[in-house]
Amino acid sequence: MKYSALFLALLIAQGMAVAPAQAGPGHSHDEKPKTAQINSAHAHDDSGHNHGSDHDDDHDEAATIDADMAKRVGIEVATAGAGTIERHIPLYGELVIPPNRQAQVRARFPGMITQIRPTVGDTVKKDEVLALVESNDSLRTYPVTAPIAGVLLQQYASQGEYTAGETLFSLADSSILWAELKVFPAAMDEIKTGLPVHIEARGGRVDSQITHILPASGQPYVLARVELDNSNGRFSAGERVSALVDAEIIDVSLVIDNKALQDLEGKQVVFVREGNRYEPRPLQLGRTDGRFTEVLSGLHAAEEYVVVNSYLIKAEIEKAGAAHEH
Repeated sequence: MKYSALFLALLIAQGMAVAPAQAGPGHSHDEKPKTAQINSAHAHDDSGHNHGSDHDDDHDEAATIDADMAKRVGIEVATAGAGTIERHIPLYGELVIPPNRQAQVRARFPGMITQIRPTVGDTVKKDEVLALVESNDSLRTYPVTAPIAGVLLQQYASQGEYTAGETLFSLADSSILWAELKVFPAAMDEIKTGLPVHIEARGGRVDSQITHILPASGQPYVLARVELDNSNGRFSAGERVSALVDAEIIDVSLVIDNKALQDLEGKQVVFVREGNRYEPRPLQLGRTDGRFTEVLSGLHAAEEYVVVNSYLIKAEIEKAGAAHEH
């Protein structure tokens, strides 16, 4: 089966494949090598296999995985408990560099540019010398320095040219960006400063909050401004982003991580761990926010459920069920 082959490949990759034991001094040919065991069981009555409908209704599926094997194949569990469900409002917008993190650099006095030091693309520090200019009036050379730290984006003049107040350099610091999100009338009553926001871009998520709401001149919407830490250079100005605003945070008595959910025999289940035994537990689910889901029945607080690689357990149970039917 497809899943069985996948599971076997994982075991082989981890060096867990079972190999015949070789006899040697002090060893019996009857001894079996010790390996971590993964077994799937279907409980039945003492009279043997009953292939009728009663057996199909009463079977008890579970997988037995020892702790060493679970660790090797990356099975991880979480503890069920209380949590929150967020009601989101989706917004869309663009990343921009704040005005106070941009600079157009000019010479203070007219004169000849005698030296240009950095090149476009260089990162410069605040007060670093960008150019030297010989003043026409005093004939003295004075430095043109960077008013902010940032990246040199543009150079508009060259050594030997005359300058009389024109922009020489353009600098920008993108370590902090603003996400300017469009809020249309249908959502304006619920969008407020201070609300948590989850910015989604490039397959990742960054959490922040709305700092300002301001009008967009001549547009049928307002802008919700969100500040983003971009010190790692992950985002770029001009990039389009989507966002989820937490319009409401709802406390619920029992939630699970959505990564744990699997579909088994048409039911939404999680795999509950009791010792080395992993049992599929059908759940009745309530509200969800895409990351966590409310549990109405089928699971109790403090029970441990598989949250990472639960598909491996599902594959073993499905494989055992198919073999049992034959």
